[in-house]
Amino acid sequence: MEAKELGLFIAKLRKEKQITQAELAKRLNVTDKAVSRWERGLGFPDINTLEPLADSLGKFIGIDDM
Repeated sequence: MEAKELGLFIAKLRKEKQITQAELAKRLNVTDKAVSRWERGLGFPDINTLEPLADSLGKFIGIDDM
């Protein structure tokens, strides 16, 4: 999965959960700027952040999704 595609996926799920970038960032112990970069496709979440990210968004993210 390309960075832009993953970013759109994260943004879609976050908005469906009706949480802000700041709220998601707080749950993940990252900055809201990091969440913004992911959603704009300017980078990927750290590997250690993927499981908490999936938990926060209520999705399983498997290797096939990457």
